[in-house]
Amino acid sequence: MSSQIDDLVRMNDIQTLFELMTEDDDWMNQLDAAEGLVKLGDVRGLDFLRSAQYSEEDDIRKVAKEILASPVVEAKRSVLEADVERERKLKRQEAVKRLQAGRKVFQYKMIFLPATEILDEDPLSEGFDVPALTEYGLEGWEVVNMLPRRRQTLVNVVDDNMSGAYFLLKRELAAGDAKELDGS
Repeated sequence: MSSQIDDLVRMNDIQTLFELMTEDDDWMNQLDAAEGLVKLGDVRGLDFLRSAQYSEEDDIRKVAKEILASPVVEAKRSVLEADVERERKLKRQEAVKRLQAGRKVFQYKMIFLPATEILDEDPLSEGFDVPALTEYGLEGWEVVNMLPRRRQTLVNVVDDNMSGAYFLLKRELAAGDAKELDGS
């Protein structure tokens, strides 16, 4: 970690660390700032490092995994995860009370469907079934957004580079669904 980041950690400057993590052009500074946030107990740094583990760049993945495996970050990680779980439990309890009072509660989830499950030939323009989405619909889930996922290509080809799509699903819970909140 750079001395600049160490200084910011000593000063408890969470705001500047967050700005470095999200806005700096140097990925190493971003990862160092995320590590600094974790050391200060900010879960956003942990989330950033977890995401970096799946970067397309080998160097970024390697450094993120090293940081996450360090003893200091590993110890803070356990504390942060326990805090997050405690907050989720409280929110679920509040949601159960909302349901019991007749108020609305929603669940959301993101799913990925490969292109082979989404795209089909439709010569008559009548539409076609997407069985996976139909199954979710029968369970009460509604598609609220779709984000296409494209393959990495060196040539800008529009036709053959869609690898699938992420679908944001939403479902309203009823009073009888309160038990589902215990496991979410």
